[in-house]
Amino acid sequence: MLIIKRNGSLVEFEPDKIYNAIVKAASSVFVMTDDLRERLAEITKKVAIDLHELKLETITISMIQSQVEQRLLSAGYTQIAEHYLAYRLQRDLERYGYGDHLIVHLKFEHIK
Repeated sequence: MLIIKRNGSLVEFEPDKIYNAIVKAASSVFVMTDDLRERLAEITKKVAIDLHELKLETITISMIQSQVEQRLLSAGYTQIAEHYLAYRLQRDLERYGYGDHLIVHLKFEHIK
C-alpha cells in the first residue's frame, strides 16, 4: 500500500511511523511504561489492519490520521488523541507559514 504525502509524492506504508507518532503524543501526557508501549503497539496494529481492509492501492495522510484518532478515542486514550491531533494541526500551521503566530491546544469534552 502506498501513502500519498502532502507534497503529492508516493511512499510505502510504514506502521512504525504511526507508532512513533502515537508514542510521542503519549509521552507528552504520561510516563511511558512497557505496558503502555504494548497497548499503543496494539492500537498501531489495529490501525494498520483497518487501513489494509480498505483494499486501496493508495491512501492519504489524512486517512491515516483519522483512523489513528478514532482508534485512540475508542480505546479511551482521549488525552493522547488530543495531543496527537494538536501536534498534527500545529505541523500543518508550520507547513503553511503560521507556526510562529498560532499554537494549537485541544481539549475534548464528552457530550452528555
